[in-house]
Amino acid sequence: MRKLKILITYYSGTGNTEKIAYAIKESITGHDVDLFPVKQVDSTILSSYDIVFLGSGIYGFAINRKITSLIKKTLDLPSKFVYFYTHESSNPWPDAFKSIRGILEKNNCEVLGEFECCGENLKATEEQRQAAMKNLPPEKKKEMNEHYKMVKGRPNDEDLENAKKFAQLIIKKL
Repeated sequence: MRKLKILITYYSGTGNTEKIAYAIKESITGHDVDLFPVKQVDSTILSSYDIVFLGSGIYGFAINRKITSLIKKTLDLPSKFVYFYTHESSNPWPDAFKSIRGILEKNNCEVLGEFECCGENLKATEEQRQAAMKNLPPEKKKEMNEHYKMVKGRPNDEDLENAKKFAQLIIKKL
């Protein structure tokens, strides 16, 4: 296999997506891998990469607008992309990258895979969580408390290991 030039770029409001980005980078060996927050990526350099890993936390059911803006501004897109994202919801958000899907399809770009994992909302305080549950019926409060316990401390070591395995599988496909 020839040596690939790979870009991993992400937006991370809490550090969760950044952890996944670094795990992905750590797992890819034998290739030229660059890792930058999206705010440091110039759209004119994207075409110099063989594959781009795009990552974001999910905010209001969508990826961060800086990721979308990068893709919209890029005139010459690379042919291969991979998505990764973190979220606090109990279910992954299947349309997270909908805002750029059409652009990639129009440019004949291939999306090789998508990785998601839970991430604790480190910006929400316990008081905010309790206030959000204040008027819920008891069974919903219990469900929300269980959910908060499930996402506490995530992404954890297992999530990071899964991200590494995912990235290795993507690279093996090429």
